[in-house]
Amino acid sequence: MTCHHLFHHPQTPAERETIVKQLNYCRSIGDGPGVMVALVQLTQPCSSPEPDAEGAK
Repeated sequence: MTCHHLFHHPQTPAERETIVKQLNYCRSIGDGPGVMVALVQLTQPCSSPEPDAEGAK
């Protein structure tokens, strides 16, 4: 599954871990907009459509 949202949702545990690290960094430096972006990315579920057998979405 691929996320096509403006702020991409993590699709693997490694991607989620990267976003959590970004969130923690943004919090440590007081980057409010960065915190909001990371939280939007971590909001679940991602309703990305599954491609069909021919790859169409």
